[in-house]
Amino acid sequence: MNLLQEYKKQQEWREWERFIEFIPLSANDIIVDLGCSVGDASRMFSHKVKHVVGVDINSEFIAFCDSRKTTNETFKLSDFQSLDYREIQRYFGEVNGIWASYSISYLSDPISYLTSLYSVLKEGGWIALLDVSCFISGNLAKGSEYYERVVAFEQASYRSGLYDFDFGAKMQGMLGQAGFNIVHVDSDVTDPELNFSGAASADVIEGWSARLGRMKKLRELLGEEYTEFCNEFLANLSADTHDKRGNVRFVVARK
Repeated sequence: MNLLQEYKKQQEWREWERFIEFIPLSANDIIVDLGCSVGDASRMFSHKVKHVVGVDINSEFIAFCDSRKTTNETFKLSDFQSLDYREIQRYFGEVNGIWASYSISYLSDPISYLTSLYSVLKEGGWIALLDVSCFISGNLAKGSEYYERVVAFEQASYRSGLYDFDFGAKMQGMLGQAGFNIVHVDSDVTDPELNFSGAASADVIEGWSARLGRMKKLRELLGEEYTEFCNEFLANLSADTHDKRGNVRFVVARK
């Protein structure tokens, strides 16, 4: 399973529509989808607003999105900091909606970036963030011999600016620091892959196996123990005793 196939499969578990009721959408909205991936969230928004601009740094994802886009969808190959909001405004109008799912956690200075988003949003505009908290450790049994090392790994990743495995828990505070007014918070979003109770389905286990196969830094940390760790991690996901621990958070705010 390559990365495109993996991300396309994940869309079956996201259920984007359930977040709509908490977002102050209007039919005239111009929305930017930051980290649009394979475009399913962008497509969902396109049915409800004037125009959606999806942004991703993965060229394969953008090519896939372009191959099936509708008339009110535009996709751009770009990192977040290089995105030209003046160009978007010139072609489509003022941006009054920002959607970012599992993407801003990759930034080394998210507060500065959220502050810049505040400055480009139209007055009264909204931002909605969906992201993980305790991404790996939250799905590992607390009694595991690997638990403390995995938590330390997640914290080290944050300090290095590579990826914040606990960004979801910080979103509300960061949005407040950036000047936004919080209008909705869900600190325990149910997700059949990332935050669930009971045994995971076979396709979710397959998805996690693919993800663990891509985690080179964690593999380097655990060395020869990595295979054993993966087996234990997947066994925990497959157990009826597996329980969600607030690993997915959702915050909506307005300017």
